[in-house]
Amino acid sequence: MRRSVLLAILAVLLVAAGFFGSSCADRVLFAPSDGFTHHEPDARYETLFSHYVELCAVSQFRSKEFGPGGSPGHATMYLKGACRDADAEYPRLRRCEGRVDDPNDPEHGAGVSVNRWFRNVNWVAFAGRGLFYDGHLAPEEFVTRERLDRVIRETLAAGVYRNIELWPYPLQQGDTVDWEDFVRRLSAGTDFALNLSRSALCGRVPVEPEMMDEIVDFLNDLNREFFTGAADYRWNGLGDNCVHTLRNALAAASIDDPISVRVAKLRQLFHLAVPANEAFALAELGTRGPVDSYAQIFRDDPMRNALLEFGWLPTRHGALLVSLPVRPGNELFDPQPRLLVLQGPVTRRTTRRLIEMLDDPRFTELDANLLHFEELYREILARPPQDDPFAALRGDRYRRVRRRYLSVIENALREVEQMRADIGARQPHAAAAALPDH
Repeated sequence: MRRSVLLAILAVLLVAAGFFGSSCADRVLFAPSDGFTHHEPDARYETLFSHYVELCAVSQFRSKEFGPGGSPGHATMYLKGACRDADAEYPRLRRCEGRVDDPNDPEHGAGVSVNRWFRNVNWVAFAGRGLFYDGHLAPEEFVTRERLDRVIRETLAAGVYRNIELWPYPLQQGDTVDWEDFVRRLSAGTDFALNLSRSALCGRVPVEPEMMDEIVDFLNDLNREFFTGAADYRWNGLGDNCVHTLRNALAAASIDDPISVRVAKLRQLFHLAVPANEAFALAELGTRGPVDSYAQIFRDDPMRNALLEFGWLPTRHGALLVSLPVRPGNELFDPQPRLLVLQGPVTRRTTRRLIEMLDDPRFTELDANLLHFEELYREILARPPQDDPFAALRGDRYRRVRRRYLSVIENALREVEQMRADIGARQPHAAAAALPDH
């Protein structure tokens, strides 16, 4: 209890520091520019994995023209295999029509973001990674007011904000919403076109199609509740912020435990939802979780449920830490990232673990990741039976779950072996194609 109280007090101090800019904030704001060096798997990843979730913490919005955002930054999520339903009367998702591996294609997936000024919905969706992260800007294109306004008009014309109602927002003129003004100041660079204004730190984990269906159903049910008038959405920094929606969507697919919303403020202080910590937690679970410990998996409700229902474990091949820096050629936004990480102000363990992962290729690069998990799966399957802590128990539920666990590891090993073989088979052809023609 004493430890929990101390953590709660520390959390309040750190979040307050992040909002108000004290010297303490400078100690916990994770902002090394090398930490946001670009780490993103290449096109081969898309051909290997049909569905994935990517939970991102994005750095503080900072602009001389539009003003600063909150120091804790923002949380968003990209879903490959779930697409924006352009025909729906309010923001909804659906299964994508077939598999698409081009990230710029609208049928590749959808980015999801919660906006604090929404009243009759909780979140909004954007079609394709190209729009969600880059605002359809070319790789070397500069961020200018003209280019920003162009992508804003394109997004409005696509009906992304159709039928959305807002709470009164800062600098609103009268009762009528000027949507182009609202999107320019309070949505672009926050809900979409993220890397025009922010750096992103993301945990990416491949999932099964049935798991994606559960995520989609949760998000659709949430927006339907608000849109039909059952309740108004009221954003709350402590009790119901951008992180709560995304984490609970993952919990619907047994990827994590759910987090409460609208509980007493005192209780909420013990369960703060900070974007950077949640994104890092998913990345760490996906890359360094207890996949080799059947005992831990059995005792963990979400992992055991995912194992039994979907034949899936969160620590697996293809789980990576993704880092997407803000565009440096920028006339509108500060390209130096500032991202609040809730941690001890002295030890800074979270930041140290994060830097260690960014420096380790098995957590950021596809080839090293696949090799690491192939070796890990082989090691798990090679263990003698007596290493099983439940070996002496003859109850059927233990034996059944263990058989399921070993079957999942065997399937994962076969899959990663095939992936590495496919990559190896393609590389000689790619190298040959690159040779000069004499």
